[in-house]
Amino acid sequence: MTWDEVKDLAPLYAIGALDLKAAQAVEDFLRSATQQQKSEFAEWSEVAALLPAILPQLEVPSHLKGLLLTRIAANEFTNLSSHLESATKVLPFQPKRPSTAQTPRWLLLAATIALAFTSAFLGWQNSKLSDRLGTAQSQLDDLLSPYTRIISMKGVEIPDANAKVVWDTRTQTWKVFVHDLPAPPSDRDYQLWYVTKDAKINAALFRTNEKGDRELSLTLPPEALNGLAATAVTLEPKGGSPQPTGKFYLMATI
Repeated sequence: MTWDEVKDLAPLYAIGALDLKAAQAVEDFLRSATQQQKSEFAEWSEVAALLPAILPQLEVPSHLKGLLLTRIAANEFTNLSSHLESATKVLPFQPKRPSTAQTPRWLLLAATIALAFTSAFLGWQNSKLSDRLGTAQSQLDDLLSPYTRIISMKGVEIPDANAKVVWDTRTQTWKVFVHDLPAPPSDRDYQLWYVTKDAKINAALFRTNEKGDRELSLTLPPEALNGLAATAVTLEPKGGSPQPTGKFYLMATI
């Protein structure tokens, strides 16, 4: 068997579709193969191992399951009757093994297509992972920047509630990450405030999700930058208030 023949059979070998004789011939070749040939051949097995996790799993209809169980029960009864009738007469059974030349070409094609699809899928997944890592690295760089300030808001009305404000002092933008703040009643909204020495300025109205989380992106107005001393969240009537009227839920000094 040549290396080209072994490469052609690699997809079938990887999914266990070769007959015993062909599989033995492939293994005999690999014993004396070069390291590069062994590595290239092994790649097919690594890809095939991922097929169960990637390819869709087909559900067997319940009526077919019942039909199959009925058929199995009937066969077992028939086999038992036949065994009792011929208990003293045992015939040897020799399974017929297909030759290498009888391996269906469609099976080779199907295996090759499946493994090629898997390779393409893994490449796409690697690309997505690379993009996410790039985004995470960019965010980490922003957090470590000397132009970034982190403000921790603590729960007041609900002690477990909290929030983090990531302040980019170059662009004067805030990223606010709220956690564990229960969703407000339907007739109420949370309101975030910029608190200066002279005023309390509306920053945003928001509602949290069922987990108590919310993310906000804000650009600080010029009037908030003049003497900004604190930030706070209150619970206000739906639509917000010109000035805080409800209880304080989150607060931080700056």
